[in-house]
Amino acid sequence: MTRILKICSALLLALTAAGAQAANYAGTTFEIEMIVFERPQGMAQARETWPAAPRMQYPNRWVDFDTAKGEALFLSPVATKLDNKVAALRRGGDRVLFHKAWQQVLQQKRNSPAILISGGDSFSGHQRLEGSVTVSVSRYLHLSTDLWLSEFGPQQVNNGILLPRRPEAPREEPLALAGTAAQFGPAANAFATRPPQPVYAQRVAQLQQERRMRSGELHYLDHPAFGILIEIRTVAPEEEQQSAGE
Repeated sequence: MTRILKICSALLLALTAAGAQAANYAGTTFEIEMIVFERPQGMAQARETWPAAPRMQYPNRWVDFDTAKGEALFLSPVATKLDNKVAALRRGGDRVLFHKAWQQVLQQKRNSPAILISGGDSFSGHQRLEGSVTVSVSRYLHLSTDLWLSEFGPQQVNNGILLPRRPEAPREEPLALAGTAAQFGPAANAFATRPPQPVYAQRVAQLQQERRMRSGELHYLDHPAFGILIEIRTVAPEEEQQSAGE
């Protein structure tokens, strides 16, 4: 009985320490570097079936690398350190679609907006890689991915898989555009605000995963069509102060 009590006490202390570490993590700046790469013919080689009706959706709360400075979540681009991994992927015949490094103040998941990700060839306002990732803290560092890799045909089709449109931050109407609408009436205004045409993909592969991570370790998320390499690194106090000053 005494032994059981000692074990329970040790577990309780470990959980308390993990919770305290998570509390210390929240509001801490980390450096994150992520590589997303495509495996050409990966689905065929793995004999995987493309999903017939993938569910793709952008979250309501998001930031990107252009608008993040105005959000509670701050993304600050930094120099990449995994260029050797990129070179190795390319030597192996893989195609790198996204490679960025940034500093980010991590919060618990409920307070962490998703980060919009895109890369690869463009088609009718879309890119081959699209979606979002969310990096947050709980007892550990956590990564949530919702990325999709689209395969487009030689021309636009209307019976494929409808792609969600990447969200955009509200923008002020240019003065020239406002003048045009006033001068030429409702028709000009309707043309200016005309919604974009829907875009369809022939096939879509999707990578939706939840991963618990440790700082300083390189993590790999696998999918037959594409994969992710990601590393989260602690930031020295002097580096954090320098980034804030910049």
